[in-house]
Amino acid sequence: MMIKRKTGRRIAAALVTMGAAAGMTGALAAPAAAADRTSGHFDIAAEVECDAFGEVSDVAVHVHEHVGGSEVELPAGDWLTFTGTSGPEVGFAVEAGESCGVLDVEFEPTPLDSSSTGGTLSGTGAAGSILASKTDASGSVVLDGSGHEDLTWSFNRTGTYLLTFDVTVNGSVSVLSEEVPLKRS
Repeated sequence: MMIKRKTGRRIAAALVTMGAAAGMTGALAAPAAAADRTSGHFDIAAEVECDAFGEVSDVAVHVHEHVGGSEVELPAGDWLTFTGTSGPEVGFAVEAGESCGVLDVEFEPTPLDSSSTGGTLSGTGAAGSILASKTDASGSVVLDGSGHEDLTWSFNRTGTYLLTFDVTVNGSVSVLSEEVPLKRS
């Protein structure tokens, strides 16, 4: 009987130790704090998949960074931050599946999210220009199936600018992009 109690106590102690270690591991593995990304190359990328006949079957639009030849998703909470006229390169890209034929992809801004603290932003490039505020948005960037275009961005004042795009492929398939977190400090 005495051996069983000691064994039980040892098992209980081991479980408590393992639970504490698991808790510490979880704490150590917590996501990193949000960061202001003041450099780098980021794209608002339309990933287009097509069926065997070349018809668009799926479209997803997200923000990624180019790192060492790879594309890495922008971590939640990070901001693409501009100081004056300097900041990261932010543009648009189309990533088409192998079976896609000719593509025409249009990125149209929507009004800024109501939680944005900035005023008006604009972006210009060879493939188009955009303008967005909390109450209005206009313009577009149009790319073909292998297109890429970086824009020159400007902001009328400091603050945050949460921007989304209506993205239309070949005039018919339309999706909303994930939110693009821009900041002017």
